[in-house]
Amino acid sequence: MLRTEDLTVGYQLPVVRDVNFTLQAGSITGVVGPNGTGKSTLLKALAGVAPSLGGSFSHEGVLGYMPQHAELDWTFPATVGDIALHGRIPRLPWWRWPGKQDRDIALAALKRTGMDTLHNQDIGKLSGGQRQRVLLARTLALEPDVLLLDEPFAGVDAASQAAIETVLRELCAEGRGIMVVHHTLSEVRKLCDHALLISPGGTCAAGPIEQVLSEEAIAQAYGYAS
Repeated sequence: MLRTEDLTVGYQLPVVRDVNFTLQAGSITGVVGPNGTGKSTLLKALAGVAPSLGGSFSHEGVLGYMPQHAELDWTFPATVGDIALHGRIPRLPWWRWPGKQDRDIALAALKRTGMDTLHNQDIGKLSGGQRQRVLLARTLALEPDVLLLDEPFAGVDAASQAAIETVLRELCAEGRGIMVVHHTLSEVRKLCDHALLISPGGTCAAGPIEQVLSEEAIAQAYGYAS
């Protein structure tokens, strides 16, 4: 569903180098590595919101990108429903406003993430976990085939973590391809079937979880055993 060939990304200077991997339908790839190694930069490049410096990538179907929640202005006067509905915009021609079908799809996305009862809630009143679920709902409203999720578990409580994990497993079972930036290796091993490990210096390893997240590979990338 998504393939890279010798992809190098960064801002003027390379951050992540020579990435070669394939995201299959019905699979979840965890993107891991020490802080500052370029995990978010890689996802942004794949989403088309950051530059690529070399190589190539391609994808099939509709691609949905969920940024980190800190990148949004949560003081903006908008409701939970507004944010979810915004996910429909890329599907619409420039001249058309969202209609009833779009509102129904957005509401279904909120229901799937457990946020439909807060449809009219001001986004400024949401907890960290609720914010992440709203952002996921906005991404789902696009009806994507491929999902790029940047730290969807950052700052969430146990209930939101469980809710998000359930949704991702359901999407995987439906045949979607998912990439998720994650900082907890033990959770990646439970949730994902593949991993992409970015080491300091921008080198990358991709493949099945048990291969990429071996004790030796983790020790080399992080400087300690997981």
